[in-house]
Amino acid sequence: MSNAFSFISSLDALSLIELFWFAVLFEVPRYGLGALVIILAGTGARRQTCARRDVSLSILLAGHNEAASLRRCIEALGEQTLAQGRNPDWQIVVVDDGSTDNMSDIARTLQKEGRVDEVLKLSQRGGKSAAINLAFSVCTGDIIVISDIDTTLDRDAFEKLIPYFDDPRVGAVGGTLEVRNAEASLVTRHQAIEYALSIGLGRRLSDLFGTLSIVSGAFGAFRRSAVEAVGGQDVEVGEDADLTMKLRRAGWRVKFAPEARALTNVPETIIDLIAQRLRWDRGLITIWSRKFRGELNPSSSSFRLSNVVALTDILFFQIVLTLVFPAYLVWLWLNLGTMALPVFAATLIGYALMDGLLFMGAAFAGIGGAGRLIAYLPFYSLMQVTVMRAVRLFSIIQELVFRSSYRDPYVPGRVMDQVERI
Repeated sequence: MSNAFSFISSLDALSLIELFWFAVLFEVPRYGLGALVIILAGTGARRQTCARRDVSLSILLAGHNEAASLRRCIEALGEQTLAQGRNPDWQIVVVDDGSTDNMSDIARTLQKEGRVDEVLKLSQRGGKSAAINLAFSVCTGDIIVISDIDTTLDRDAFEKLIPYFDDPRVGAVGGTLEVRNAEASLVTRHQAIEYALSIGLGRRLSDLFGTLSIVSGAFGAFRRSAVEAVGGQDVEVGEDADLTMKLRRAGWRVKFAPEARALTNVPETIIDLIAQRLRWDRGLITIWSRKFRGELNPSSSSFRLSNVVALTDILFFQIVLTLVFPAYLVWLWLNLGTMALPVFAATLIGYALMDGLLFMGAAFAGIGGAGRLIAYLPFYSLMQVTVMRAVRLFSIIQELVFRSSYRDPYVPGRVMDQVERI
């Protein structure tokens, strides 16, 4: 190791750039943009919002086998809406997506108690898109908040979300997701840091440039007329990203409400996390690379520069960089032999330092709310550079070669069989 340190310390600035070209060309600019967002968040005025009680709002909860979580979710919503002076037009709709537990029975009981306005049940599981589209048929609100049943919202979440729709050009608004079960394991602590940086910070950056490309299906608000105009949700493994891009393609603006917060549960084991990310990362190909690649065509009637930037951001930073990084490692080995290992270790240390500075800055600026996890940053950096990049690489190759998303159990096979393959 001392030889490696001596080797690296002996290099001049140009030689260091040549050795660490991947980080210098691709990663340092990305971290620099993150620092810019922190500066703006720390010095800018907070958005002053007040929930308009004249807004017609529907809260849509769709789930499969969520009997254990449904009552807690509804009671939390009841406390929230009362705290914000619930308007009688604020409607709560629950959809049971073909559950095999007693979720629908609990939903009916909650309806009798006056806590739920509409209860719908699919006789067979149709997937989240089918459940959401069914719910839209009974939603009366002009604004529809879609949330997962295992997600709980801050008491002022609606107050922070709704005012964005004062702009008639806004079709969707995403909120900040943070991890509820962060203390459960090392894996959940990793995700708590990841959510703080990728959602709390990353989506602020996208919003700053008007290129936000996803409103999470776990917590987001949508203008009902906008969703209906684009035909509702399509059957996709990443249905939330798909709907967001459909709205962007139709000319609607998509915004991020950083102070509208919600807590959600994340996978607690590495196996469950990998399974989740294999599904999520397939969307990089199915949605952005296949379905919406036409948005890059200047002759398209829906062509917009902001959409080009949004797509380029996804394609470059999440697909191209994932494919280039292994090539960089091979280049290191071919040029340095066994010395490539300590150079790679130095790269990991560099990532940890950049992640640490970014995370501490985000915590100081009030972004992410996970400052207590700073001691786990080295583990986070190691996971991101090794495990998560390997999972993404595998998922991209798997989808490109085998179109695995069409056999993903997230969407029932009989439903996916009816989808036209692009």
